Amino acid sequence: MKKLSKQELILDAIIQTYLKSRMPIGSLELQMKMTLGISPSTIRIYFKKLSDVGSLEQLHVSGGRVPTHRALMGYWQEKLDPTHPLEIKNIDKIKRSSHEHNLFCIVEKTANSPFKELVTVQNRFLILVFDEHEVVLKFNAKVEQFLQRLVGCQMRELKDISAQVGLYELHEKLSAIFSQAPILREGEKEMYSIAQELQNEAFIQRFQTLHFVESITDGLYFDGFVLQGCMAIKQKAQLKDEDTTVDFFCFGRIESDFEEFFNQVKE
Repeated sequence: MKKLSKQELILDAIIQTYLKSRMPIGSLELQMKMTLGISPSTIRIYFKKLSDVGSLEQLHVSGGRVPTHRALMGYWQEKLDPTHPLEIKNIDKIKRSSHEHNLFCIVEKTANSPFKELVTVQNRFLILVFDEHEVVLKFNAKVEQFLQRLVGCQMRELKDISAQVGLYELHEKLSAIFSQAPILREGEKEMYSIAQELQNEAFIQRFQTLHFVESITDGLYFDGFVLQGCMAIKQKAQLKDEDTTVDFFCFGRIESDFEEFFNQVKE
C-alpha cells in the first residue's frame, strides 16, 4: 500500500468525517479528529489546495468544506475492491445494516455457472453438473453426444441452445433454475425515495428485472448506470452460515457509508 501524502491524508479524514455526519467540516473540527498534530491554520491551507483541484467545495462562505462528487468517487474506487469475494456472516446482518445505512441490496444465488461435466448413469440417465446445480435427463445417445460438445459453456448459453435445438426438457429445467427468487431484496423504500427526489424512476425498471444482478459484471458503478449522486457495487459473496456463493448488489447515495456497511455485514 502506497504511503499517503499529507494532502491525501487530510482529504481521507474529511471524507470519513463527512460520511459519518453528512455535515460540512471545519479546520478546527478536523484537527481535533486527526492524530497527526497538524494545526488548524495548516489544515486551512490544504482546504484551499483541495478546493482548487476540485476535491472539496464550500457550500456557504462562512461554512466548512464537503467532499465533491469526484472526490467521493475516487475514495470508493480506492477503498472498495469488488473483484475480491465478500464474506458475509448471514442474511440478517445485511437486512439490519441496509436499513441503518439507507441502502438497497439484492442477494441472489449465482445461477450462470459453467457446464462442468456430463455424467452417464448406466445408459439410463444423463446428469449435467454445474457449480451449484445438477440437472438430470433421460438417457439418449444422440443427446449425450451433442451435450459432450457443449461442456464448458455457461448455463445461460446452454439454456438458449437447448430451446433452439428442441431439447425442451433441458430448457425447462434450466429455466426453472433461473426463475428462482432472490434470497434477499431489501431497501426498496430507499430506492424509490432516491428516484422521487431526483425525479427519475427509469432506472428502477432495470433493478426490478429478474436476475438483473447476474447480467452485470463485478465492479463499481457511478453516473450513467445509476443516477448522478449515487453509486452501486456488484460482487461475489460467500454466505458463511449457508456455505454458498451468491451475487451481491448494493445501491445508494454516494455519500452513504458503504465502508461501514461492509464492515458490519462481515462481523
